[in-house]
Amino acid sequence: MTTDLPCVSVQEVLNCSFPVWYPLFNKHSIKSVILNLTDDVLAYLRSDEFYLPTSANEAMDEMRKINADEASSENEDDDDHWSDEDDDTTKKISFPELETQIKDVLNDYDAVFPKLNWSSPKDARWMISDSRLKCTNLADVFLLLKSSDFITHDLCEPFKHCHGDHASVLSTLQYVLVLRKWSALQPFKEFRCFVKNNQIIGISQRDSENYYDFIDKTADHILDDLVQFFKAHIQNKFLSVDFVVDIYRKDSNKLYIIDFNPWGPMTDSLLFNWSELLTLSTQNTNEQPEFRYVNSQNGIRPNSYIQYAMPKDIADISRERDINMLADVLSSQIQVQNNGVDSDNEEKS
Repeated sequence: MTTDLPCVSVQEVLNCSFPVWYPLFNKHSIKSVILNLTDDVLAYLRSDEFYLPTSANEAMDEMRKINADEASSENEDDDDHWSDEDDDTTKKISFPELETQIKDVLNDYDAVFPKLNWSSPKDARWMISDSRLKCTNLADVFLLLKSSDFITHDLCEPFKHCHGDHASVLSTLQYVLVLRKWSALQPFKEFRCFVKNNQIIGISQRDSENYYDFIDKTADHILDDLVQFFKAHIQNKFLSVDFVVDIYRKDSNKLYIIDFNPWGPMTDSLLFNWSELLTLSTQNTNEQPEFRYVNSQNGIRPNSYIQYAMPKDIADISRERDINMLADVLSSQIQVQNNGVDSDNEEKS
């Protein structure tokens, strides 16, 4: 670990786990339900094989049928190529208790935004029809969880940048699935606050890849509102003294906590870099925090999720809005991969 990066403890990461912080701040955050994940679910999510639980496949079949009913007659001949017959070779698995719990939440919330203890599957957004991570059925939830490198990081190396021995902590960690009530949040209203010794020292526009005229015109008001909200509802209440918190400012009177993150290299510093934040932390903390935002079109940064872009064949289908074909392409890719895994296992046996 380089000297210009903060040193992070395992406990500081644990303090940012959703089931730890949410009970303390639920009145100032988005409605959410926390579901414990059992060992069989974790083994499935960690597995390299890509297949969905039976009920999730049924949800995809239902989407196919709905879209087929809405399709125009001129496309009927083309649809005949995509078979709706069940493939007996598809691997079967189910998690009845978890699936029932997810369905119950979906019935209450209509749509949800999923995440695990720390991360959401933003890198896999292209896997479902609504790229905003709006999940309306089991297939959406499991497709995102199973496809995301961010989720894999949570499951396999959440303490990657921490000092000290953390193997024993990882083996006893209770993983959870968090289902947050869906809300169409506007990216330009979310801000990341960097907190050192319980003082905000820096604030960054959360969507640091775009210019928003609104932020440029109201920066002073935004800064004042964020600082006041922090002092009233977060300062000296979070379990760590050094941390990062994302706040959504709907308007001057309605602000919400989105998430907490560790003060360290596992957290994106956005329009700062960590050496700058460390320097700011040694300066006078009684002054207003430094607020950085993209103040012109020239300041736009490249998309940080470009490496997680949608494969071209699936992008072409999505542009044509052929959900039936997309579902079958995904199903066929899953089957090809699983057949390959089965062949490897036969050779090893």
